[in-house]
Formats: sequence, structure tokens, C-alpha cells
Amino acid sequence: MIKILHLADLHIGVENYGKIDPATGLHSRLSDYLDRLDEAIALGIDAGVDLVLIAGDIYKNRSPNPTHQREFARRLSRLRSAGLPVFILTGNHDISPSLGRAHSVEIFDALGVEGVTVADRPRLHTIPTRSGPLQIIALPWVTRHSLMTREEMRGASFAEIEYELRRRLERFVVDAAARLDPDTPAVLAFHGSVDGAQMGAERAITLGQDLVMARSVLAQPGVDYVAMGHIHKHQALGSVPPLVYPGSIERVDFGERDEPKGCVIVELERGAARWQFHQLAARPFVSIEKDVRASSDPLGVIATLIERQDLRQAVVRVEVQATREQAATLREEEIRARLEQAGAFVIAAVTISVERASRRRYGDSSELMEGITPRRALEIFLGGKQPPLDPRRIAELLAAADELIAEEKI
Repeated sequence: MIKILHLADLHIGVENYGKIDPATGLHSRLSDYLDRLDEAIALGIDAGVDLVLIAGDIYKNRSPNPTHQREFARRLSRLRSAGLPVFILTGNHDISPSLGRAHSVEIFDALGVEGVTVADRPRLHTIPTRSGPLQIIALPWVTRHSLMTREEMRGASFAEIEYELRRRLERFVVDAAARLDPDTPAVLAFHGSVDGAQMGAERAITLGQDLVMARSVLAQPGVDYVAMGHIHKHQALGSVPPLVYPGSIERVDFGERDEPKGCVIVELERGAARWQFHQLAARPFVSIEKDVRASSDPLGVIATLIERQDLRQAVVRVEVQATREQAATLREEEIRARLEQAGAFVIAAVTISVERASRRRYGDSSELMEGITPRRALEIFLGGKQPPLDPRRIAELLAAADELIAEEKI
């Protein structure tokens, strides 16, 4: 039996909703991601895993700074000191869109770090472990520009390129599965989207357009487990073989506030795989949302909601709908003070939205002079779109706006 620690979407370098720690000089959110990675590594070592498989998106973007590279390299060193081979699949946040430019983890391959395999192209690997060899069919994030530069694809439409790329990847998976040693356990590692998977907040930070693969293509005969990355929400699709997204190790934004974050430990034998999701201590995100227009004591209502929530070490935002008269008495400073008293780690935003008696033109300067916030302006704009937008889409766009506003305040 071979044990695998399956991780994905580490996103080292995401530094929204935090502050600089004067003791370390590191951004507190960088520390969050590193702490989760340390937690997962300790879990894997304690469980006696034979290999660590990271299914893509090591860093926040394709150009990690030296601090981010140093911190990840330290974790790799710890794993290698424990005698564990590490298999890194490149994801969309790792790959440069420019032909010929190095990707974010290519340095480990260039240095020939023993025991570290960087899979940046479709290929069948055989990795030695202390419990025997493991076959891994690597299907990293594949860009379209390699096809677009070929003479036979000159002048091809986007749909034609999409079809040809999917056809070639599917053919690779089928051919690689046919070449598997029937006596050796096999994993297919894939970074990308699978039909039927539940997408989450990763859509807002995706670099490149998703190429969606069919589950039937990944679930090839001879493959015992499909280790996936790219989608931040933990989920499993199918059971023979299991197709598993471990999800990201830390929350990126409020769109992920209700999602457990963690990693997966897999026990693998030829023809069988057992796996278990392990939740990590991700930083809590709390959103307090309330319409107080019918209340005679709006501040009291908000204070009660704050008292009912466990805000210790949480990233918090407050969104209140109020009348114009109520808004005059709801001071943002007082609400922030109550949140700080409750132990909030970071206050992402305090937004007091005032409903207007009648709709005004977006260009009406008098409304802007009355103190409308940028977020409220966006909310008005989205609410007035014709045909009307799906409320869920409006919520997603407003959440993305909150992220940008919060980053400006950091």
C-alpha cells in the first residue's frame, strides 16, 4: 500500500485582508497560507505518507517574489529531509502565457532537486517511493498558444483550437492509461475543470480560460485515483476511480467563507483507493448582513448581531441596509470599534447602504455629492441592468468589488 498526501491550490502570496507582522516582517495572510501548508505537511508525516502530490497553483501568480519562493523551498526541504518524494503539477497560476518564459516552479527542475518532480507537460511518470513504485499520469494546465503558433492551426477559430486541444489531451490520457503497468498502482494528476464540478470563488482569480474535461476521459481503466486541482471547493466526483478535488488550503475571500479547507490522504493499492479529507484550521471569514430599515434601534440590532458571532481572529465585513435617517446615526467608527472589541482580526469593510426614494440617473452628480459609496454605485448599476442579472451573479460581482476595495485599504 502506498500513502499519498494530496494537496492543491496553495496560492502562496495571496495577501488580501491582512497586515504586516512586525515580529516576522511577513504579511499575516502569507503566514496563514504557510501555516496551513505546515499543518498539512505535519499531518502527512504523522500519517506516514510515502509521497506528496501537489496538483497545481503553488503561488498566487506566475511571478512569485523571492520571499514566497524561499518559504515554499523551505517546505520542500522539510519534506525531502523526511525522505518524501514530492510531485508538483503545474497549474494555471504557475504557467506563463508567453512562449519560452519559465514557469514559477521550473527552478526546482532546472536545479535537479533530488526527489522533486515538476510535471509541466503531459507525460507518464514512475516515481519510486519507500513502499514501491507509483505511476502518475500528469495532465497539467495546458495553454492554447502552443497550438495557435502551429502552421496547421493558422487561421483556426477559437472553437477549432479548443476542440483540437481537447482531442489531443483526451488521446494522451487514453494512450497513457493503455501503457500502465498492470501490477503497479496508478494515479492521474489533473489541474483543471471537470464536467459536473461545483465551481467557486476561483472563477474570480482564474488566469486563463478553463478547458473542461469529461469525467469519463479521466476515469480510465487502470487508473486507481484521480488527484485534481484548480477548483477551491473540496468535492469528489465518482468513486471508481475516485476523482477528488482537495480544495484550496486557505480561504481566498468571502466567497469561500463557508467552505472547509484541507487536504486528502490517500491509501492506494493496485485496483483500490481509500481516501479521507482532513480539514485544516483556515482563517474564518464572517459576513454580517442586515436590513435595519424597520428597526427603531438599528445600532442595537447590529451590536446584537456582532455579539452573537464568534469573531475571534476572523476577517469580518458588515453590510447594512438603512434609511437615510438611520444612516446618519450609524457611525462606521463605532461599528468598527465593536468589531475590534469582539476580537476581529481584520475588518474588511463596513458598508451602510441607503435606499433611495426614487431611482436616479447614474450620472446624477447630486447623488454622488450625498455620499454614495463606490460599492453602492456598482450595486445600483447592476440592479438596473436590462435584462435583469441573476441575483447570484450580482452577489459574486459585489463580492469581487469588496475584495478590490479591501485591498486598496491594506
